[in-house]
Amino acid sequence: MAQPYDNKSIEEIKTLIISGLQQEFNNRLRILPKSFIAILANILAGVFVILYKQIGWLFLQIFPETAYWNEINVLGVRVRPLVKWGVLIGVGEPRRGTQWQGVISVNVTRMNTFLDSGAQLKSDITGKIYLVSETKTLENETELIPVVCAESGSAGNLKQEETLNFVNPLGNVSKVAMVDSITKNAIDNETEADYRFRVISRWRMQPQGGASADYRIWGMEVPGVLNIYPYKDTDSPSGVFIYVSGLPALYNDRIPSSELLIEVGKSCVFDPATGKAKRKPLTAIIDPAGDETYLNVKPVSIIIFDVYIEGLSGIPALDFSLSVKTPIEEYFLGREPYNRGLSDDNNRTDQVTRNNVLSVADQVAISLKAEFDNVIMRESGNITPYHSYNLGMGQLCKLGKLYINGVEF
Repeated sequence: MAQPYDNKSIEEIKTLIISGLQQEFNNRLRILPKSFIAILANILAGVFVILYKQIGWLFLQIFPETAYWNEINVLGVRVRPLVKWGVLIGVGEPRRGTQWQGVISVNVTRMNTFLDSGAQLKSDITGKIYLVSETKTLENETELIPVVCAESGSAGNLKQEETLNFVNPLGNVSKVAMVDSITKNAIDNETEADYRFRVISRWRMQPQGGASADYRIWGMEVPGVLNIYPYKDTDSPSGVFIYVSGLPALYNDRIPSSELLIEVGKSCVFDPATGKAKRKPLTAIIDPAGDETYLNVKPVSIIIFDVYIEGLSGIPALDFSLSVKTPIEEYFLGREPYNRGLSDDNNRTDQVTRNNVLSVADQVAISLKAEFDNVIMRESGNITPYHSYNLGMGQLCKLGKLYINGVEF
């Protein structure tokens, strides 16, 4: 049965208009393709379709899940509907990408000269241009010079001991310089999916005066944080544990640095508008030592699972691995611990099951017209197969090794 809001085509609306006219005149009209009524019905149908689509688009803007991401111009006003929602509910604008910053080691060929700010270097690895951050007096045979990538985004990130070349040869330094240390790794502009996730999360978790939702809101304000998992310390009447996962682009296996953990702790204590400790309840303890080390703010731990697919037939194991590995990796990355009041009770993702992994592999096998006999899931380093595993406090998981017919891929 058709619903009143089904999207109808111009031809369907044209037919409805003509049918309405025939009912009004109580007679079946003999309408030729180029008759006035047929042309009028076609024009009106086009107008109705345009209005229907505009109204439907406007309807989608009232929900953060479907609000439009890109900028539009309405009566001379430029607006991004999803970002408008984010600003209204306190999430703010999407996070802008940052520039890589580091220190390079330069061999000096002429003492007591200057290396000017803005001198350009180029990396053969990233293809990006890097700029000297400040004018430096060259007094030693080797000088450490601060540089910054001319573009924002993680594509400009360099590692220690990688080299840069001065774009224009200079008479007082060698052409090749080496990265001595990294001051700040860059991050990309926030994607639509990440920003929408933050907006929806904030929409669902309004501030509640120190409830678990507040710790997630406060912690996720810190750049570089992927998610926050707060828990009550059962051994302390006022203790709160906060587990932090970092952005995969910045932190290996989503395990954050100690510096990021401290920033999360500060964000849960100090109001950024006033700089005063006015966020968490006074009695809540996340810094038991009282020295801003925030020992109760902890990194997540990663449980690694190895998957064994046995008895594959109908396709070479290598070809099957290329198709099945990414879906299995995504399954494990999508699992996270259960937080009462924060997690979706109707769609819990804290249980990692062999049956789910089998289902993922089976869907890929069906699409490739392949078959296999069995799937085994083991925790890395453990010979006992798991049928299911419940992620505990602050635990995430990932795929370790994938074996197909006994061969690792």
